[in-house]
Amino acid sequence: MKEQKDAPLFAPPYLAGIFGYNIKYSLSPLIHNSINKILGANLCYGMFDVPPEKFAAAFNGFKSLGIKGANITQPYKTEVLKYVGSLSGEAETVGAVNTVNLEKDGGYRGYNTDITGFVEAVNYEFKENLNGKSVILLGAGGASRAALYALIREGAKDILIINRSANNADKLKKEAYLWKTSLKSHTEILCSDFNLSAVSKSILSKNWDIIVNTVTPSDESGSLINNLFSGLKKFRGGFFLFDISYSSKSSGFLSVLEEKSLKRANGLSMLLFQAVESFYIWTGKRTDFNTIKEVLSDII
Repeated sequence: MKEQKDAPLFAPPYLAGIFGYNIKYSLSPLIHNSINKILGANLCYGMFDVPPEKFAAAFNGFKSLGIKGANITQPYKTEVLKYVGSLSGEAETVGAVNTVNLEKDGGYRGYNTDITGFVEAVNYEFKENLNGKSVILLGAGGASRAALYALIREGAKDILIINRSANNADKLKKEAYLWKTSLKSHTEILCSDFNLSAVSKSILSKNWDIIVNTVTPSDESGSLINNLFSGLKKFRGGFFLFDISYSSKSSGFLSVLEEKSLKRANGLSMLLFQAVESFYIWTGKRTDFNTIKEVLSDII
């Protein structure tokens, strides 16, 4: 009788999925299962739409089953930090995770592929890099952290964070100053709430190259943003508008900014770029962005 050899750790089929709340719109299952068909990685990707009160039980169950990996979306990009054993350098610095992987040591490690996804998407959509740019960042939640870190890392000249809560914007600004130190960055960072008088001097004082929206689309938040910029009668146009949301709700959500922008892009390209990175972390196989974009062009 031949001696049986141990099966390789994490031999396919791989199981993965996305964790979030109210994510029926998510394209991640379609994207990752399409990448799998291209690469033949034998990965099966599903969706875990979990309410906040059940997230801990659901994610711990995921770990107990030894599932290979997951994407993490709103509202759990910071919450998941409690449940992973280690973090990549950038995920630890930013304090947000969008990708989790079962490592060779048997522990779960958190990564942030949104950072690379954001940088690549801006370059792809606008044929621009971020170095030397003046940027308005709308929102100061979990989704904004990767974009803010990327802007600092890539050498943005100055960033104005505008958020519903001035306190949260100020907290993020203070964290960003720590990032600046580690990255040896000279980026200037300002912050404000959506109060017209408070923000008008900062906005009207210069020409802005890019406006990045990380606020989740809703009638309430749309009114807040549109009322602010419609109230700024002398606000200059001619900027690029990047909305990280790709859901159908984002159409017309930023109407005042869309009218003044040179070009608007949603977050689909960012989603694709970060998905390519996540898939590589799980399987060691990488597809080309243009290949997956072409495969999905008739579907999304």
